[in-house]
Amino acid sequence: MSDNYIDKLNEEQAAAEAKRKADKIKAIRASLRAEEPQETAPVQAQTAEEAVSAAEESFAAKFDRVRRNKLAAQNRADEAPAEAAAPAEETAAETAPATEAPAEVTAPVKEAPAEAVQPQTAPQAPLLNPMRKPREAWANTPHTEPRMHTDPKKKKKKKKKPKTLGQRLRGLFPEKGDKPLEIVRKFVFLGSLVAIVVCGYMVGDYYLDLWRSRIEYSNIDDIYRTYTPIITSVDEKQNVGDKYYDLLPGAKKLLDINPDVIGYMTIPTIDGNPIVALPVVQAEDNSKYLHLNFKGEDSRAGALFLDWRNHFDVVENHRLIEKNSDNLIVYGHNMADESMFGALKYYYRNENYYENHPIIEFNSNYEQYTYKIFSFFLLDAEDDTDTEYDCWNTLNFDDEEEFYDFVNEAKRRTLRTNDVDVQYGDPILTISTCNTDVIGDSRGRLILMARRVRVGEDLYEGTKNSEKNTNIKWPNIYYQQHPNEKYDPDSFVPYKPKNENSKANIED
Repeated sequence: MSDNYIDKLNEEQAAAEAKRKADKIKAIRASLRAEEPQETAPVQAQTAEEAVSAAEESFAAKFDRVRRNKLAAQNRADEAPAEAAAPAEETAAETAPATEAPAEVTAPVKEAPAEAVQPQTAPQAPLLNPMRKPREAWANTPHTEPRMHTDPKKKKKKKKKPKTLGQRLRGLFPEKGDKPLEIVRKFVFLGSLVAIVVCGYMVGDYYLDLWRSRIEYSNIDDIYRTYTPIITSVDEKQNVGDKYYDLLPGAKKLLDINPDVIGYMTIPTIDGNPIVALPVVQAEDNSKYLHLNFKGEDSRAGALFLDWRNHFDVVENHRLIEKNSDNLIVYGHNMADESMFGALKYYYRNENYYENHPIIEFNSNYEQYTYKIFSFFLLDAEDDTDTEYDCWNTLNFDDEEEFYDFVNEAKRRTLRTNDVDVQYGDPILTISTCNTDVIGDSRGRLILMARRVRVGEDLYEGTKNSEKNTNIKWPNIYYQQHPNEKYDPDSFVPYKPKNENSKANIED
C-alpha cells in the first residue's frame, strides 16, 4: 500500500511539475507577443542607422529565445514520466504539431512571425557582429527611409519658374522694393538704351538717305548719258557772236525735271567708272540746294550747284546774252559714302589719284567743255591773315596781272606739282567741298582748280609726271599746328605769259 501511495505521490508531483512548466511556457509566449510591437514600433522614428541596428538586435534575440525554448521543451519531454503524457504533449507542441494539444498552446505557434519559424526549419549560426546587416537583407530592404549619406534636415530647393517675356521687360524699369543703387542702375541702363536707339536711327536714316540719293542720281545719269555722249576731243572754236546755241538732248530731259539745271559735271577715271557724274543747278542764292536734291526733295546730300553770281552759257533765242564768268565755282558736299564730292578727298590721301583723274567734264545746257586740273589744295575758310585765299570770291579778272596772281597763288598751295601750263585767257573752273583732314571742324576746304582744254590740245598733256610738292604754302592755322614747317617763296616757279612784252612779265 505504501508503494501505491508513493507512486501516487510521484504522479502528483510530476503533474504539478508539468503544470508549472506549462504555465511558465505560456508566460514566456505571452511576453514574446507583448514585446513584438515594442521592438518594431520605434523603428519608424529612428534614423536609418539606428533602425538597422535595432532590427539586427531583435532578430538575434528572437533567434536565441526560440532556440532555448526548443531545447528546453525537448529536455522536458525526455525527463517527464509516461503517466504525464498529456501535460508533456502540451510542451512538445512547439516541435511536433501533429500531436493533439490544447487550443491555447497551438494557436500562438501558428501566429508566430516568419522570422521566428524560419530558424526552426533552417537554423543558422548567430551573427558574429549583430550590428552588421547581411548583404541579402540590404538588397531586399525598401528605400522608404532617407539614405545614410543624406541629411533629412536639408530641404531641396524649389526650382524657380522661368520668367515670362513680360516679366523680364517690367524688370528693366524701377519697381517697388528696389534698392537705390538698383534704381540708379536701371535708369542708367534705360538712358543708354535710348541713346543707342536714337543714334542707331540717326545713322541708319543718314545712310538710307544717301542710298536713296545715289539711286536717284544714278537714274538721272542714265537719262543724260542716253542722249548726250561723252566727248573725247575739242572742236574748232566758232565766233561767239555768230554762234548758234541749241540745247543738248540730255539737257532737255533734265530741264523737264528741274528748270534750275545749268549743266552736267563728270570726273572720269582713265580706266574705270567716273567718280562724279551729276547734274549741276543754280539758284538765286547758294543755300537752296544745300539740303535739297536735284528734284527739289529734302536730302542730306543736297545737289551740286553753281555759284549764284556766275554766268555760264546764258542763252536766249539761241544766242549768248551774257559773257561767261572767267572763274566758275561749283559747290558740293563731301559725303561719307563718297557720293557727291565725297571721293575728292583721295586727291589728298592717295598720291596716284590725280594721275588717274586729271580731267573734269563740265557741260552747259548747250555745249560740252573739258577742263584740265592744274592744282588742288586745302584752305581755311575763315583765314583772315596773310595766308588768306578766298578763291571763291574771284569770278572775273580785270587784267592779265590779276589772272596770274590768282593762278600762281593756287600753284603755290598745290599738293602735287605737274606740267600743265596756264595762260591768260584760259577759262578757270574751281570746285569747292568741305574737308577735315588738316584744318578740322567746318573751316577746312578742299579746292580743285582746272583750266579749260584748248582747241586741238591733248586731254592728258602735262598730267602724267606729277610729283609731291615739297614747298606748300599752307594757311596759318596749319603752321600753328606744325611750327617746324615754313614756306620758302624764293624756290617757287610761277606761271608766266609766253609773250615777253606782256604786262605780267614786265611786273615780274
